[in-house]
Amino acid sequence: MNPKKIPRFLVFTAGYALLLQASYAAALLLRFDGEVPASGWSGYAAVAPAFTVLSLAGYFACGLYHGLWRYAGTASLFQILRGVTLSAAVLAGIGLFARAPLFPPSLVPLVWMCELVALGGARLAWLFLRRGALGAASGRSLPAIVIGAGHPAVALIQDLRRGRAGSESLSPVGILDEDPRLTGQQIEGVRVLGRFGDLARVLTEQRVEIVVISDAALPARQVREIVRACGAAGVRVKALRGLSELPPGRTALAQMREVRIEDLLGRDPVHLDPAELKEFLRGQRVMVTGAGGSIGSELARQAAAFEPAELVLLDHAENGLYYLEAELKAARPGPALHAVIADVKDADGIELAFRRHRPTVVLHAAAHKHVPLLEAHPREAVLNNVLATRLLVEAAERHGVDKFVLVSTDKAVNPTSVMGASKRVCEMLLQARARDSRTRYVAVRFGNVLGSDGSVIPLFQRQLERGGPLTVTHPEARRYFMTVPEAVRLTLQAAAMGRGGEVFLLDMGEQVRIVDLARQLIRMAGLREGQDVEIVFTGLRPGEKLYEELHSAAEQARMTRHERVLRWELDAPDEAALARGVEELCALAAAGDAEAIRRQLARLVPEYREAKGEGAPPAPASEVVELPALAGEPRDREGPPAR
Repeated sequence: MNPKKIPRFLVFTAGYALLLQASYAAALLLRFDGEVPASGWSGYAAVAPAFTVLSLAGYFACGLYHGLWRYAGTASLFQILRGVTLSAAVLAGIGLFARAPLFPPSLVPLVWMCELVALGGARLAWLFLRRGALGAASGRSLPAIVIGAGHPAVALIQDLRRGRAGSESLSPVGILDEDPRLTGQQIEGVRVLGRFGDLARVLTEQRVEIVVISDAALPARQVREIVRACGAAGVRVKALRGLSELPPGRTALAQMREVRIEDLLGRDPVHLDPAELKEFLRGQRVMVTGAGGSIGSELARQAAAFEPAELVLLDHAENGLYYLEAELKAARPGPALHAVIADVKDADGIELAFRRHRPTVVLHAAAHKHVPLLEAHPREAVLNNVLATRLLVEAAERHGVDKFVLVSTDKAVNPTSVMGASKRVCEMLLQARARDSRTRYVAVRFGNVLGSDGSVIPLFQRQLERGGPLTVTHPEARRYFMTVPEAVRLTLQAAAMGRGGEVFLLDMGEQVRIVDLARQLIRMAGLREGQDVEIVFTGLRPGEKLYEELHSAAEQARMTRHERVLRWELDAPDEAALARGVEELCALAAAGDAEAIRRQLARLVPEYREAKGEGAPPAPASEVVELPALAGEPRDREGPPAR
């Protein structure tokens, strides 16, 4: 036995031995109505040594020496139940094999009951004493309301009861849940006070100081309403990540965090068809291009969960590829992984990768995407987007790929930028080829992705770290936003549904003003606009739109069986004419003639209209997400942030 555990073992042994004697004595008193005959005490003296030793051995076998009393729960209750039952069985065995009657048989169930009360009571008393000591040590507990009555809420309340608070102690005074049947009921001793709409009333009645959102799947619309009500009442809001996300050994309370911008902008939970996705990917050899990027890496992660036979990660940037391969290998044994360093516009490298790994599904996420940069470098937009897609389509055709999925963008609709026009040409390449091919070519469009490499939120966060200012192009500039996991889940769902030649568009909800996003991030950082950090309007840059469009006048939307995926009816171009036009475009790109590239893009994509960032048209009267104010005073600061 470990010497460090000997004192604890001895304490448990002495304590359990005393409880056993007390339980037997109490059972005798109950059996004889407080007047125990001399034979009862003499029988006890004869039984006590064997009963005590064997019962302690039973306690040890049932794990009563190994648990921590402060974490007592349902499992501990069953341990106690098994231990006292084994002890009672020991007593019954002693009485059965004794030469002379030492105690009446009716004493056995009484001893069982007294032991159960004694051990359970001892653990509860320790728990209450410890909680009281922790509460006194940590000072005043902040009254808290828990949003949601699911398993994460139960885990959170249990953690709070066990005193696992960090920098501040919280005391749950109520729960709110949308299920009306729960109102008035108690969960872990905490009453359900109503539904989410009752929050404003409950905040006042209970004098709440903090609200914890325990439901990680709560729609962003409801999160915004909760944050708005709390902001009006001056109450802080925190969120709890889902229990499935917790690292081993971490508690629910350890994952309580501040509300993030993703919580306010996400859509309703995405309900996928796992059977269709598994049929699409299971046993396939899946190649992901641009695997080191934010979208490509998430495609690889989610595809790996559907049991492909092999996963080929292709990218020209070795660092992102290296880290992704290591992550996937550590996360699951899963499919065979192949990290391939290759440039998607290198025909020989692509041919070699296809020949060696023989992919049956290609998820093409590699692309240049930054609008202003590509306006200045149209050559790179054509080579990395159009030429690369043409090479991949041709390789897929030669090697009998079953399905080819292009990750496209809403900027391909009525494009005003080289980037948007180049992605529309990529879609046209797939549409034209799909008519006469056994390979099923599918394109999926979506909008801006929260937190992706080079997107606006990481830019704003870096500007905040430098002390500002935050740069916004136009007061009315607005965009659609999705989270990376959400966009990828819907992309895979649309890809599984595709039969060839379709262009799918993901439901992106409402648009968000970029300036509102900047202001929200300033508030979340505890700063004040105009005092701590400035917002500067820089004007629309070349190629940028004031707002994004979902489809052009020539396109017609068709519903699919998935409510979050739409299919656009687009006329497929003549493949021979498109091939000649793309060949000329690539030749112009190789020569580096920027104006000639733009003219050729306009010939290939008639709806392409070059934008210079001046004289922005008025924004449409479409619904815009109104981000709520957060409670809490900005942190004190003397002067502007250090630069």
